[in-house]
Amino acid sequence: MKRISTWIYSIVSFSFLVISCDKSELVTRDKVIINNNSSSLSQRINHKNAGLLNFQTPSNNGMRFRSGESQEAIMLTSSDKNFALALVSEVSAPEFEGQQLRSTHVAVDGSYAYVSYNTEGDRYLGGIDIIDIADINNPRLVISAKLPDIDVNALYVDGNKLLIAGAADRDVFSDLSSSAFSSYLPLNNGLIGSNFDFKTLQGPTALDIIAGKQGANFVVSGGMSGVLAKLNKQNGNVEMSITIPDLRSVRDNGVKVVALSGTGLLKVYNGSLVHEKDIVVQSNTAEAKRTMDLYQNIAIVPQGRNGFATYNIQSGSLIKQHEIPNYTGNDSNLDPEDVVVNAVSVNNDKLFAANGGAGVSIYGFNNQSGVADLLGTASFNGLDLTSSNFVVSRENYVFVASGRGGLKILKMIDLTPKVPTCNGNYPTYTGNDSWFNINSNEVRNFSGVRSFQGINVGGTLTWCGTLSVTASDLNVNSNGNFYVYGTLAASKNLNVNANTNLNGASVVEGNIHLNSNGLLRVFGNLSQGKSTGNTTFHVNGKLEIDGEVVVYGDLNINSSGTVEFKNAQSKLIVYGKYTNNNGKVLNGSIQKI
Repeated sequence: MKRISTWIYSIVSFSFLVISCDKSELVTRDKVIINNNSSSLSQRINHKNAGLLNFQTPSNNGMRFRSGESQEAIMLTSSDKNFALALVSEVSAPEFEGQQLRSTHVAVDGSYAYVSYNTEGDRYLGGIDIIDIADINNPRLVISAKLPDIDVNALYVDGNKLLIAGAADRDVFSDLSSSAFSSYLPLNNGLIGSNFDFKTLQGPTALDIIAGKQGANFVVSGGMSGVLAKLNKQNGNVEMSITIPDLRSVRDNGVKVVALSGTGLLKVYNGSLVHEKDIVVQSNTAEAKRTMDLYQNIAIVPQGRNGFATYNIQSGSLIKQHEIPNYTGNDSNLDPEDVVVNAVSVNNDKLFAANGGAGVSIYGFNNQSGVADLLGTASFNGLDLTSSNFVVSRENYVFVASGRGGLKILKMIDLTPKVPTCNGNYPTYTGNDSWFNINSNEVRNFSGVRSFQGINVGGTLTWCGTLSVTASDLNVNSNGNFYVYGTLAASKNLNVNANTNLNGASVVEGNIHLNSNGLLRVFGNLSQGKSTGNTTFHVNGKLEIDGEVVVYGDLNINSSGTVEFKNAQSKLIVYGKYTNNNGKVLNGSIQKI
């Protein structure tokens, strides 16, 4: 290892102007092209695939298919039944000079998500998108910057700066000593400003950059001559760099700086870049981007076809190796060569892994021990043939950079049962899990977590806890009464012909038929409609909303139908076609995405 304390770097400066007026046109300033025209940018956002995503989970319940040597189930919720996942928007990758760019990285800060782009092959051509995510149900692309002759591989927000790592074309920038560079753009209320300066680094391309927690920032460049560099937080100057072959990613936990080398080493330093230890990990494919995460002293390391592994950076020990969930038999479009873990992201008690063509796997993460347990995998291969190259999760959002497929924005729907407020202490259900029938003269009260193939409610059923319907419809028949306090997950249709009260969080994958004598009260939130499922919410009875109802398919309110908002905070959001055939909408309005 060779330490280079006085690396000579070049500075190339650009200045560009961003005008916030919607009617502005493309603005070119010194080879940076800015588009903030809301009309043209909105065409790159689509909701055609919006809806609830299926999980493929190891399970004995639900619809099964053969996958390698294991049985797996297709389910609406995670295996612990504590959350569901919905695709809310897709942002297509920009095109420039006939070349479609590919998304590489996402940085999230406050109300904005920043997406970087590069170009496959020998050409250097990159970009940066800025997406307003203040309303996660309706993200808006507000700025798209294209950077000719430059690839942008990674981003990170550091206060009022947007840090950038990438590569520049030396045939154009002939005064550069190498192609790899780091840079930053000033941010003003979340939007990029002027004075784009970059500093070259040793190596062919810079692959990752972070805002350090110890008074400096850090960047890594790849190739056999790559470096781990310490950057001045104020001006971005390289204060120190260490040559390390084949670097892919860098993270900082406030005490240690950890760099991942594709040669099979996790290199641990203190904040002054004094080397402390090497941890042997599995080597990675040459020239493949791999983005790790670091939670306190637990490093989560992507390892391509070998999945990912967790390591304790204090002891240097392996905590656990995780293989990629094997379900190749389910998808004829899946290319086995593209089933690799490219990136990982920790969000409190959940861990996300970007598995290339196999979508995104979600794990329950114990942030004390570093143990991760598979909750399910959401695949996008049925939507398109793009690859999940990068994932980051913040709050209840999940952002997936999928190369030429652009960006996918997901919403986590919390189904964790809150303490139910039930009218009594109800016994735990101990019957079978097939059909659950409540006859017209019955009054039944239960608690607990159970799944049924189907449910018919002819009498009165109260359920406290978590209730799932996996194979057939959930029917509330005339003269029936159905009360849920906690969580409801229905994988088929919900047919409401009488009094139905949903208190808590509910997801319905199929159609909802609220018939003329039906009353559906939602206290909390309800999400309805499978991604690409062509579902409809038919309102012929009365829908009362005290919370939020999201309809990912179509909404039809017929002449006998009524939608009533119980307070000013309540919402009804529709992604598909909204048709009102002389129905009533009381005390509010419906938001059409």
